[in-house]
Amino acid sequence: MDMPLRQLDRLLYSRPGQRCAAAAAGLAAVLAPVCCVVCGAPDSSLCSGCAGRIRRGTLHPYFAQEGADALPAAEPAAPEPGTGPPGTASGGCGDASFTPLPVMAAGLYTGGLARALLAFKNRGHTDLAGFLAPVLAGAVQASVLRMRRDSGSPPLVLVPVPGTAASRRKRGYIPLALLLRRLQYRQLLPAGCTVAFLVSPVKAHGPAETLRRLWKAGAPVPGLSGPGPAGSRGPQKGLSRKARRRSVRGTLTAGPPGALAGVNCLVVDDVLTTGATIAETVRALRAAGATVLGAAVIAATPAPSRNTGPAIAAVPGAIPRAVETES
Repeated sequence: MDMPLRQLDRLLYSRPGQRCAAAAAGLAAVLAPVCCVVCGAPDSSLCSGCAGRIRRGTLHPYFAQEGADALPAAEPAAPEPGTGPPGTASGGCGDASFTPLPVMAAGLYTGGLARALLAFKNRGHTDLAGFLAPVLAGAVQASVLRMRRDSGSPPLVLVPVPGTAASRRKRGYIPLALLLRRLQYRQLLPAGCTVAFLVSPVKAHGPAETLRRLWKAGAPVPGLSGPGPAGSRGPQKGLSRKARRRSVRGTLTAGPPGALAGVNCLVVDDVLTTGATIAETVRALRAAGATVLGAAVIAATPAPSRNTGPAIAAVPGAIPRAVETES
């Protein structure tokens, strides 16, 4: 299986293959004109200028959990980032005793990076996967490097946050799956890391969903502690950390208890906002016995205290740098 793929790769990147690709791109530009998703320049989904600015803005991944109030607690053995701006509590959750799950982001969800991600996810620009995959790889590699420096070198499983069935039907593809498969094919993953789709939505008519609906209605259900969020799921803006986590709690599963015992995981998502979906993914993995050491994302929304200010480099002592954004 690998041999035909390697032969195809050599063909595509040979001089004749590149000439054919250039000719095909020129023909496509005439028949189906495209423009840069960031600035509108013709002939490419992402022009060289915008691509360069996004690359420069994602060179130094940073810990982004500050302000993501719905994130779960870190594992006891997980590294404590301690890389937030001076005078702020780690995680920004307003609780000095709470250490949130460390989340590494490649860049801020603003400007060109935000537009490129939106085009890739919601406008069918799957051709941007080749550009965004290395950006995600940078966040994954920085996260794994920090974990292994602090807690050894255990094998890690990268677990993507699953999308909803509705989003899959609407898009016709799974954005994270495209990126992770490209990382695997291009061998951009850190050594000792594999990708596994371990978490999936609870079946709409399965017993787990029945229990979740009972819990949401307020009935006590083992494994879903606390009062259920009676009523339908609504907007998360303005909700507390616990309320945000309750709004999605029980929607995902990673198998029965103990199914993933001894498995060390790094959760992967595209954008970090409140952290609620990452929290539910972590809950499902931990319920199945896995250890979740952190998460990695392409971009994170700016924390309220940071706005679009400097992002903090992942390596302690590194000089913070300003992330470029489009006006």
